[in-house]
Amino acid sequence: MAAFVVRKLDPSSAPSPAELNNIPEMPQIESRSSYLIQDTFTGVVTGHDPKGADNSHVGPFWVTTVVAGLLGGEVYIAETNDAEKRIVGCAVWFPPGHSMYDTEAQQVHVLMPLMASFSEELQHWWHAVFLPKYDAFLGSVLGEGTKHNSWHLQTLAVDPQFQRKGAATLLIKEVVNKAQLSGAKLCLEVGTEVNIEIYKRLGFELMPKGADPRCESYEGLDGISFPMWIMTRA
Repeated sequence: MAAFVVRKLDPSSAPSPAELNNIPEMPQIESRSSYLIQDTFTGVVTGHDPKGADNSHVGPFWVTTVVAGLLGGEVYIAETNDAEKRIVGCAVWFPPGHSMYDTEAQQVHVLMPLMASFSEELQHWWHAVFLPKYDAFLGSVLGEGTKHNSWHLQTLAVDPQFQRKGAATLLIKEVVNKAQLSGAKLCLEVGTEVNIEIYKRLGFELMPKGADPRCESYEGLDGISFPMWIMTRA
């Protein structure tokens, strides 16, 4: 018997878009955010010190990503294949033709509340520094429109207790099978060399191919920076 089973979350299980963060699976999904504690990217984009004692921003930021996926993309969970049905992993994907925050529902229920929780200075950094630089980097490495026309892995988290046991592979394979039917690519961004090796084992390659991989550095308001590489899988 397989150790884990994967299923796609059904956003219709919530009475309204505003209540997606209250679906039955969300408490367990939010607990998967523990891997983001001291994550440099999460700290910088939320205006926190990644190494600081305050990690109150981690869970809410992770939940906004999942809710955005429920509204405009696809969210998959890996559960233990037993009576407990413990959620051990979660992946947020956006299919070809869709991007995070590209629908009114995502903007109303996710992006606007997220921005409102930030200082004006941090909001300006997002709109004037981070997002323009991110879009330019993607375009220069992948080519204009490539990400939008691919399956984009926004985020993937696996409970540390269950890492290296196949959960991440199943969460990736679920969408690989879909992508192969249409011939679409898969792409993602990665922020650590450790994760680069993990995704290489899952079939992804650093971009651009046939050249030195490009890495872009993003400096936050407090001078802390995080790196970003782009990986794809055919």
